[in-house]
Amino acid sequence: MTGSIVRVAVAALILAGCGETLRPRVVTAEPPRFAEQLARIADELGELQNAVAKLMAASRQQEDQLTHLQRRLGDVEAQNRGRAPSVPGGFAPFSPAPVPAPIPSPTMEPAEDLYRAGLEKFRAKDLDAAVLIFYDLIVTHPDHPLRERAQFLVADIFYAQKDFRGALAEFEALLAAAPKGTQAPDALLKVGLCQRALGDAARARRTWERVVREFPASVAARQARVLLRS
Repeated sequence: MTGSIVRVAVAALILAGCGETLRPRVVTAEPPRFAEQLARIADELGELQNAVAKLMAASRQQEDQLTHLQRRLGDVEAQNRGRAPSVPGGFAPFSPAPVPAPIPSPTMEPAEDLYRAGLEKFRAKDLDAAVLIFYDLIVTHPDHPLRERAQFLVADIFYAQKDFRGALAEFEALLAAAPKGTQAPDALLKVGLCQRALGDAARARRTWERVVREFPASVAARQARVLLRS
């Protein structure tokens, strides 16, 4: 009798254990952790999108500069062949310049004479002739102190003609040649104006902030502060 009771108890325990084993387990999700993972992935995706946008903007800028340099090369070659070149739409000499140097001449005019002649044409509103003369000064006398002012005037002519890409290339070339020169604050201010005219307002603001930061006592910095408030 006692043995039967024991066997019944053991069987009951075995059945209870099997029931526990066969009962499906409910796996609970962890919503907070899943939400954190989604947020992290979204942040990483946003950073990648910003990086792609910056790369695309840099690519467009490089293409613009290449176009201006190719146009400049064509004009220099035309000038060396004795033809009257068209007014360059963007002149951005760098060091070393990616174009051939002009043919040396024993009668090469001094930089002072070229600047004086270009300034006379500029004041007489003969802007095409002024650009070509200043262009000659910049190419033949790249290290002369007057080169900085001549290139600023060329850039300013393009800006007045609403050739903002050409003007931007000129101002940036001037800053590359003389980053701390007398024309640097005004050139930076105009770089920002060109960038705004080309639709890049955020970049223009950064440029004006640079004017205020690097040349705080200049007239250009006062103008930049006004532009930053507007």
